[in-house]
Formats: sequence, C-alpha cells, structure tokens
Amino acid sequence: WPVRSFALSLSLSLVSLLESFPTTLKSKPALKHHQPKMMMLQKNAALQKSAVRSASKPAAFSRVPRGLTIRAANEDKRAQVIQPLNGDPFVGMLETPVTSAPIVANYLSNLPAYRTGVAPNLRGVEIGLAHGFLLAGPFIKLGPLRNVPGAAEVVGCMSAAGLVLILALCLSLYGNAAFQSTPSMGKKTLSGRPLAQDPLMSSEGWAKFAGGFTVGGLSGVAWAYVLTQVLPYYS
Repeated sequence: WPVRSFALSLSLSLVSLLESFPTTLKSKPALKHHQPKMMMLQKNAALQKSAVRSASKPAAFSRVPRGLTIRAANEDKRAQVIQPLNGDPFVGMLETPVTSAPIVANYLSNLPAYRTGVAPNLRGVEIGLAHGFLLAGPFIKLGPLRNVPGAAEVVGCMSAAGLVLILALCLSLYGNAAFQSTPSMGKKTLSGRPLAQDPLMSSEGWAKFAGGFTVGGLSGVAWAYVLTQVLPYYS
C-alpha cells in the first residue's frame, strides 16, 4: 500500500507538470510578441509628456547661461525722465522735468510760504492781501445783487470779508491740531550740520501767520472796494 500511494502521487504530479508545460511554452512567445509593442507605447507616452511640459513652461524660466545679462533694446539710449530725489529712493519724492526745473524751483522758493527768512506774520499779510483782493471780484460780479447799482460792490466786499474770516478760522484750527508738540530731534544735513527750523512750523509761528492772514485779507478786500469807487472805467 505505501508503494502504490507513492506511485499514484508521482503519476499525478507528472500529469500536472505535462499539462502546464505546453501553456508556458505558448505564453512565452506571446510575451515576446507583445513586448516591443508595449515599449513603443511607453516611449510615445514619455514623448507626449515631455512635449506638454515644454509647451506649458514659460519662456521666462528658460535657463540662461551664467555671466550673461539680458537687457531691453535701447535701454542705455533712453534717458530717465523721472528719478528719485537726489538719487535716494527712500526720500519718497521724485524729480520730474516740472519739479526739478530751475525756473520752477526759483518760483516756488520765492513764494511767501517758503521764504524762511521772513517773519510768519509778514508772510501771512502778503498771502492775505493777494487772496482778499482777488476774492472780492467774483462776489461782486456773480453775487445775487450783481444787477443792483451801488449795492453789488458793498455786498460783494462784505461776502469776501466773511470768507477771509472763515479761512483764518480754518488756519487757526489747523495750527492747533498740527503743532501740538515740539519735535524732540532736529534736522541735519548729510555732513552733520544742523538745519535751522522754520519758525512757521510751530504753534506760535502758525498763530502769527493766521493773524497776519486775517489782517492782510481784510485789507485786500477794503482796497478792492476803494478801487471800485475810485477807478473811472470800472463801470
């Protein structure tokens, strides 16, 4: 009995081995037959992926050889019209053909508000005279009583005087709000030389400026009324 069982198991294993042997022989040529086709498909997929990557990659990220600087065409030939003030970008001011022109700089430096050598009250008087003299004209010619003879000049000059008082009040309010404290640190030049502070940029100086503006504005309005009564060709 043991010999028969051993022979039976051996015969069964040989039969199973013979049955599986032709299938393996048949499957190997099929695998060899499909292998080139699979490799070709993989190559095509890799080429498609590389084409998509190259198309989606922007030109700005392309590699540039070291030591090579890219500049726009005619960059050196184009003149820079707008530049930072004194070449310092941290100042927060730009130099333009208008602000840096000598004629504009001289005009702005001669305005009463920027003449640091003049007392604040005298600056206010000069500015008030100009504004008071010019404000009377629109009220006289465009006011509601412009067609009433003899009353247009009086009412127009009174309206201009009222506007001057309103402006003087606004100047006082601004001075009280802007100059509440004295700056602890002064200004210096790049060489270390201290710069004298403008007396107008203080609460006391601004109060003198507002008082001078009030006096000058009312005087300008009064002078405009006198001219309307004296000039022979006014009417």
